Amino acid sequence: MIPLNLLDLAQKQFPNLNFDLDDDIIKVEKILKAEAKLNPEVKVNDIENLISFLRTYRSKFIPILKNKNINIIVTGKQATINFARFDHENIPTETLQEFEQAFSGNISEYLKQCIRNNKWNSLRSIFINYSFLVGDATRDEVYQNLKLKNQSIISAIYNNQYVGYVQLNPYSADIQYYSMLSTVDQHFFDDDILAINNIICEKQKNTVQNKIFLGKILYAASYFNAYTDSLKETLENNQQIALQWVYPNEPISNSDSTSSTTMTVIIIAIVVVVIIIAIASGATGSITPIILVVGLIARLINALNNKK
Repeated sequence: MIPLNLLDLAQKQFPNLNFDLDDDIIKVEKILKAEAKLNPEVKVNDIENLISFLRTYRSKFIPILKNKNINIIVTGKQATINFARFDHENIPTETLQEFEQAFSGNISEYLKQCIRNNKWNSLRSIFINYSFLVGDATRDEVYQNLKLKNQSIISAIYNNQYVGYVQLNPYSADIQYYSMLSTVDQHFFDDDILAINNIICEKQKNTVQNKIFLGKILYAASYFNAYTDSLKETLENNQQIALQWVYPNEPISNSDSTSSTTMTVIIIAIVVVVIIIAIASGATGSITPIILVVGLIARLINALNNKK
């Protein structure tokens, strides 16, 4: 890893350092070595690595490092990044590739930190907005780490340990986690989600209390944007079932009923607007027929709901 965080110590004293100048790089080296004598956390080996990096790349990567999110990623700060996009149209592709190679260790460490700390939105942002930072080796590493987490969920369910597992590992029932998996690679994780779905179905003959935890996992997993249409349909169909398990004593509203109710509200709102316009224009004689029609439509919709 390149210890870029050490640069902050030097830039506090010299905020206008120019890394294209040898004299300024020498200034950084002197400041940091003096700091190392006072602060045991500043290692001489880290200083030498940083100075070697500055002499090799100079200010080549400064335009990239000015991006707040990228700066957080490569400096190893314990912070969450947002979804702001990085405009790199004016930066040569070769420079972006060099940057990824130079900071691959830093980037890998930040991704591991995201996985350890359940920062799923930060992980999603990197794969959506900063995919050039993720080289093949780093990508494979992330895939394997996430696959291990999926396998742990499957194992916990298979061994009837899922109640404690969900309580100790909230990611297993976190919608953001499964949404992140489909962002990272929906094709790669399709089999894992199918396995989680299937093992839950095998365990559904259970106590009401235990099914609550199975339902939490199943409901969260339904937000995985599946690669195959068959799994996508299965997850969509199981979402309502999962809710019934999580809330066994509460009626779960039917989507068709909800949409019909919404339609009723929309129709009434439209008619209210028409009535207001009619009154404003003096055409009050047409209001009564409109009201009768609205009442008839609303009754028809309610009758259809009652038949379902």
